[in-house]
Amino acid sequence: MKNNNITNKKSLIYMAIIANLSASSLTYAAEEVTEEKATNAVERIQVTARRKTETILEIPMAISSISAMEIADRNYTQAEDLYRTLAGAAMPGDELILRGLSGGNSDSPGTTATFVDDIPFEFTNLSDIERVEVLRGPQGTLYGSNAIGGTVRIITKKPKLDEFELFGSMVAGGEKDVAGYDSNMSLGINVPLMDDTLALRINGNLEHDQKQYVNMNTGVQSDEDNSFVRSQLLWQISDGIDFTLGYSNIKSAARGKTQGDRSQPEYYYDYALTDNPDAFHGYDVDIFTVDCPQGVERPECRMGTAPIALNGVPKKFQIWEAMDPWSEEETDLLTLNFNVDNLFEMASLAYAGSYRKVENASLHDWTRLDGVDMFQTWIINDWPTERTTHELRLQNFDTVSPLAWTLGVFYDRSEQNNVPNYQVQYHAGDDISLSVFEQWNETGEDMAAYGQNLFGNRQEHWQSSVIDSWDEELSFFADVSYVFDLGNAGDLEVNGGIRNYHISDNEITSSLGLWGTSNDELGGKESGNRYKFSLSYRPTNDLSAYALYSEGYRPGGNNAPLTGACLTDPTAGDYTERYESDQVQNYELGVKGLAFDNRFNYAVAIYQINWTDMLTDVYMDECGFSYTANGGSAKTQGIEFESTMQLTDDLTMTLNFSQTDSEILEDNDAIGAKKGDDMTMVPESNAYLAFDQGFSIMGKQAFVRADYTYYGEYKTHFDVKEEDIVPAYGYVNLSTRLEATEDVTISFHINNLLDDEAIKYKRSRSRSDSTIAQQYITYLQGRSISVRLDYTFF
Repeated sequence: MKNNNITNKKSLIYMAIIANLSASSLTYAAEEVTEEKATNAVERIQVTARRKTETILEIPMAISSISAMEIADRNYTQAEDLYRTLAGAAMPGDELILRGLSGGNSDSPGTTATFVDDIPFEFTNLSDIERVEVLRGPQGTLYGSNAIGGTVRIITKKPKLDEFELFGSMVAGGEKDVAGYDSNMSLGINVPLMDDTLALRINGNLEHDQKQYVNMNTGVQSDEDNSFVRSQLLWQISDGIDFTLGYSNIKSAARGKTQGDRSQPEYYYDYALTDNPDAFHGYDVDIFTVDCPQGVERPECRMGTAPIALNGVPKKFQIWEAMDPWSEEETDLLTLNFNVDNLFEMASLAYAGSYRKVENASLHDWTRLDGVDMFQTWIINDWPTERTTHELRLQNFDTVSPLAWTLGVFYDRSEQNNVPNYQVQYHAGDDISLSVFEQWNETGEDMAAYGQNLFGNRQEHWQSSVIDSWDEELSFFADVSYVFDLGNAGDLEVNGGIRNYHISDNEITSSLGLWGTSNDELGGKESGNRYKFSLSYRPTNDLSAYALYSEGYRPGGNNAPLTGACLTDPTAGDYTERYESDQVQNYELGVKGLAFDNRFNYAVAIYQINWTDMLTDVYMDECGFSYTANGGSAKTQGIEFESTMQLTDDLTMTLNFSQTDSEILEDNDAIGAKKGDDMTMVPESNAYLAFDQGFSIMGKQAFVRADYTYYGEYKTHFDVKEEDIVPAYGYVNLSTRLEATEDVTISFHINNLLDDEAIKYKRSRSRSDSTIAQQYITYLQGRSISVRLDYTFF
């Protein structure tokens, strides 16, 4: 499964290419670069990971911080783009997995939390942001649930009271072998409304993403459109008191498949009809199979029945499906941030609250699984949600005191009420489709009459409803540190934290139709404490060493009741109505520092994480549904290294790498895991190397950047099959930037410069050799070229 020698040789070749590109750029540098621009020192980066402003060196945990300038230089429009450059990060899909905490067969395990301006919000568009902070390891004390692998903090740019701004960016580009173009456009304005008192900042973004995959049956090429408008009104009541009221509207619309399919079916199902006036719909149906040529993939085998077959689509991007899925989501988010710097000369106060309403609708095509492609059947999901969050924090007022403390309370409630069409399954309503449907499912009755009588719709055969559903969490947290002055020996900081949480939930649901009828009420409560303790020794301002123990959790909850079609599934015996919170304990040692006259900034951490009652998704092969279970215990350990080196006044090198070893500690038959198995989705190693060179062209400041990203081999499923193994891969990016004027920057970007074909994700949906099961696959983006324009006008 591995060929490390070839992989290592290829990595060295790529690194040599980058070094050569960087060395070449030196010839353009430097005499014309102004003395004012030149500096040998690496910037001391400030962050607010502990809810107060500190340098990364002072904080006893592993943190990465990426600035707005660096994000623009790399042409990142979504946070997912930058996650792939981080040490210890995995990105098999669109979700960040840190330190090997995946826990199952899903590429979206939900082990990393995201906060936008201190609001828990899974929104990662990078338009008009100040910086992104990535906190590694469990953050259960300050950031609560779902942060067992780490926390991402996205800090947006705030309204300015004394400055009018008009700003924006435009990006256009395309990918080799993919028809169509990608685009991203942003426009923003900052308007002072009252001198030093009131200001408004509005930012909007439109993004179109042309996907790789084409349905050779319908002719649809997958794509996605996203948009948002974010407005923030800042009221500076006095020097130490401010309110920021925010409103955001976020929309997303996608169609088509986001993963490819390289399955090679041995046959497919077909049918023959015989007229029968006594049958429900006038036909008797004879079902049979048609053999596919050996080694032929699904689109090629089915092309004879395809109404549309596009030419010029690479084979790897071809899929064949009866229908094209779609999804639409709209979020209205209201936020309020309130800060009082001086509360009775005892403390500062900060409040962050939000209310959001989410409308989420989608179509899932089940023709392949429930209809074996002989008749169309699909599910429409309608998932409206309302969510309210509040967090109130008190912190010490004297910021120069050796004693620092934070006390806070957090409340979160999500609810769904009276959703009769939460999930509804339909089938095609013509006489032929109905005849085949009834024969395949052996219903023994007229399904058109069944649907009309039960639902008032002859094409409907199953409905799931939510009558009332809510879950809430109330937490109290505290964090205290004290810095001991050791004189010439430096400083020693002792830090401790605790979070006391209370979780409760209740769900009343009903289902009706072909897959079973039920009326259920489920609920439960849970509470607990999570702790943190650290020692940090700083002998000088340029060096720190720390030891950290921290805990995290994901809240328990309820599973949906099993439908009748799932009762005989082999994994049904592991189903429980309720699962409990899981727990992680993180043991970490780290060193951070500046060296070589502050030209070299580095951070290294080693850790071990023990994971108990691991939450994992269990896929039920026979019926296509999933449930959540406590999947036993696991352990992950590794080392992370991140650094920045100012090689010359105008040449900077970034080097990040990690080694991760994560394994299951006990058998789990429900997910096919055995004791000693490596965790899924997690490469044993990853690395990122980049060179940034500044130079001058005709008196204009310019930069060139070359970077190389490497991911080691990993698997995506326990009970592993050959099609579940992702080979190691690496790719090179190249970009240039020219500061055309004080207000306008133009940049040119080539991703995957060498056009290496690589796979990010692949997995067999079924453990059996089913002729209808997908062989999922996602390819790394091929060579992509884009042009970016950033502008700011005052």
